[in-house]
Amino acid sequence: MNLKPRHIVLTSAFASALFWMPDDGKAAEWKVGMSAPQVKELQQLLKEKGFFTYPAATGYFGTITEQAVKAFQASVRLPVTGVVDDATYAKLKEAAARRTAEMKIGSRGNDVKVLQQNLKQLGYFKYPEITGYYGTITQDAVKRFQQNYGLPVTGIADARTVQSIQNEVMNRRPAKIAQEYVLAIGSQGAEVSKLQQNLKQLGYFTYPKITGYYGTVTADAVRQFQKRYSLPATGKADSQTLAKINEAVAGSKTPAPKAAIRLTIGSTGPEVKKVQTKLKQLGYFTHSEITGYYGSITAEAVKQFQKSAGIKATGVVDAETYERLMGQAPQKKLDAIALVADAAELLGKPYVWGGETPQVGFDCSGLIVYLFKKQGISLPRTVATIWNAGTPVSAPSVGDIVFFATSGSGPSHAGIYIGNQQFIHSGSSTGVTISSLNNSYWKVRYLGAKRY
Repeated sequence: MNLKPRHIVLTSAFASALFWMPDDGKAAEWKVGMSAPQVKELQQLLKEKGFFTYPAATGYFGTITEQAVKAFQASVRLPVTGVVDDATYAKLKEAAARRTAEMKIGSRGNDVKVLQQNLKQLGYFKYPEITGYYGTITQDAVKRFQQNYGLPVTGIADARTVQSIQNEVMNRRPAKIAQEYVLAIGSQGAEVSKLQQNLKQLGYFTYPKITGYYGTVTADAVRQFQKRYSLPATGKADSQTLAKINEAVAGSKTPAPKAAIRLTIGSTGPEVKKVQTKLKQLGYFTHSEITGYYGSITAEAVKQFQKSAGIKATGVVDAETYERLMGQAPQKKLDAIALVADAAELLGKPYVWGGETPQVGFDCSGLIVYLFKKQGISLPRTVATIWNAGTPVSAPSVGDIVFFATSGSGPSHAGIYIGNQQFIHSGSSTGVTISSLNNSYWKVRYLGAKRY
């Protein structure tokens, strides 16, 4: 059968739509001059990532969209062409999918940094440093925003909240003109010299001379600054980057590139007192006085808190440690009668090394941690760290923890005092049982009692 070729006349609208259809599984390239609904979707994806800063998605691919695409490509290490090919579009969709996850207490990473930066710009996030950790300070900032904008006040940055925050940030930014002022590789002159001088003052431009030429050394310095301040790391000095550099040089709202909070041995002052007071409330700082001096006792208390909070135990109060510590709720008051009643129900449970639940069994510290947790009181996990966290008492009262040296000279076994010279504990040969402090074995090994 002989088929003759057909000649088809396309309307401009249909031709435009046909252009955007996949060709053998590959999307057409989107670039300057094109206008289509897909461009609107592209602009929205770029807006969600903070690259497209024009107030509204227009559907027209102009120079503002091109600059946004280039900035995004640089941030994900794609060739910086300003043209949206398959790889760029896939990365944008992948990034958008990642952003749908909720951010809440315990979340961390670049998305949290972007959230904190946006909340800081809107006046809700008051902490001096962008930490990337979603703690109670970030949660409170989100709650205040949600309350002011009629959203459910959950403190969780869900997709609706994040989008509302981004929209408000965009609404407050002035619209950019089509040809944005940008310094990039190849630029030269007085403005480049001024940029290099500012970057040198901030510690980013390390070349010995101010050259007035924008080369790879200047681009690298700009990129490092952009990363530090959660800007798109393009290596180009656009108006947003230049404004942020000027703020940093002027010492205004943007902090210098160093941790705002860093307390370590030798530190003194009101911040140390604040940390010691909080550690004492939580049962980690056992010194009788709040001294305002950061010595070895404070460092050890910080280490114990960091271990219990799942932070690297350095003994140094950095930004994350400070936020986690200040956001920790004070310990609840112990109900000794309820504690002993709960313990009595566990009599006979087997001893299991590492055990900390009734279903599995308990080791000695696992039993104590479990029972105190039911009271709303968090204790460190090992006998030695529980010993370090407590306040010594001359004679035990009901609910205090009694300690013994069963191997070596330090605390290696513990139980809960229940009165009448008796304590309940999980022994390796007995499981959960009641023993007497007057028993010859325990009497010679008794180290003392502590209160929590």
